[in-house]
This record gives sequence, structure tokens and C-alpha cells, in this order.
Amino acid sequence: RDLVELDALVSENSSIADCIKTMELQQPKLCGDLRPLKIDSKALKEMAYDIFPTMVKGDDENWIDEDTFSEHQTNLALASNIVVLTLLADASDAIKKYLDGVQKRIDVLSMHPSSTKDRRILKTTTRFCSAAMIVRDFYTFTVYVALVTMKDRNDVGSPNDATKKKFNREDIVRASERSRMTLSTFDSHIANNLDRSLKALQQYLQGKAVKKVLLAK
Repeated sequence: RDLVELDALVSENSSIADCIKTMELQQPKLCGDLRPLKIDSKALKEMAYDIFPTMVKGDDENWIDEDTFSEHQTNLALASNIVVLTLLADASDAIKKYLDGVQKRIDVLSMHPSSTKDRRILKTTTRFCSAAMIVRDFYTFTVYVALVTMKDRNDVGSPNDATKKKFNREDIVRASERSRMTLSTFDSHIANNLDRSLKALQQYLQGKAVKKVLLAK
């Protein structure tokens, strides 16, 4: 849900769009290098539903025996994949944290600064929000890596899923571990040292395992 809200802000909010344009003008090469991280949200959702079929059940829907068994199998799979479980949890927390940060700051974007302090606040806020598209694409990609890893390690999802044929296990594990470390660094510094977050992301894209996942997605 938080990822959907963040995507809506990036796609529909004019103030955020203006901030993103600032980032694209100031860092054209960086934004171009990061473009491959973009994952189609519909495809990601279908992938998640394939792995976690009970996600599609509404709150008012009754569960049948097959649903209970499916949920049990999913829990077993997650329990045996600590890296995946941790990466999904970290991504969820990071998405919520950034979304909350944008929502708390968004009113500042429409202010008309009348003092040096106001101009400094506006500049800081604009810079934080300018990373919205990069944040959305990177955090979405880490979720994708986690889902691909789970498919491979536990052989869940559609039996004819082609994703599992595109990677070897060592690449997937390395990509997951690298994603978790980079996510932690990126999230820790985005509010106070965006340059460090972006540098960590650039280094992340140079990893061989990550490149293989990007090429095969």
C-alpha cells in the first residue's frame, strides 16, 4: 500500500514532479544510469500474488482448506529464507519512512520563502523530494530481488515460471545480500546526506550479480 501511495505521488503530484525534474537536470547521467531499476508495478504485484496467493483474499472472504495450506507453505518458505524475509521487511520499513517524510514536507514546497531560514528549509525539502522517483524505483527493485530469490530458493510460484531459468542461485543470493546492505545505507543517509545515498546506489548498480538481475528482468 505504501509503495502504491509513493508511486501515485511520483506520477501524479505536480510539486513532486517539479522536484524530480530538478534532480534530472542536475544529475542527468545518474538518473539515466538508474533508469533500469524501474519495475512495472503490475508485474511485481502479479509476481507477489503468485508467491503469496492468499494476499488476494479480501478481509470478508472465507478461507478454504487450500488457502490455509498455501499460507502454511508460504510461512515455511519465508522461515527458511531469512535474507528474503529481512529484505522484504527492510524495504517495507524504508518505503514507509520515506513516504512519511515526503508527506510531512510536501506543504513546504508551496511556500514563498521570506527569509534565509525559509529558503534553506525549502532547498532542503526540494532536495529530499527530488529523489522520489529514484527511491520508488530502487525500493521496488529490492522487493523484486527478494521475490526472485524466494522463487528460486523454495521453488514456489507457477511451475513454468521462466524467471528461475534466468539466474544461477549464487547470483541471486549475492544480489539479495547486496540489496539489503545498499538499502540500509541508502535509507540511513537520504534525509541528511543524499549524495552518500546516491553514491551507494551507483556502486550497487556496478555489482555483477545485480547487473545480471537487471539484464534478465
